[in-house]
Amino acid sequence: MFSALTKRKRQSKVSVGQRYQKRDAPLVVWEVISLFKGTDGMPYAAMLRVDDPTMQKTVAQAILERGLHYTLVSGR
Repeated sequence: MFSALTKRKRQSKVSVGQRYQKRDAPLVVWEVISLFKGTDGMPYAAMLRVDDPTMQKTVAQAILERGLHYTLVSGR
């Protein structure tokens, strides 16, 4: 089990302009529009839905970096 955990590769640092897909909704693409530190001291990413710019959300940068819930979209 430990070997499976060590094999999981951490994604690169989050930056503005990167695009992510949620693993359970691969057709929806979110783009990082800003990075900021929350009032709790944690780093967050503000994201915009590419196909519907009226939809925005905030996600902890650690969630994006871990790659468990979101995958980085390549080829941009």
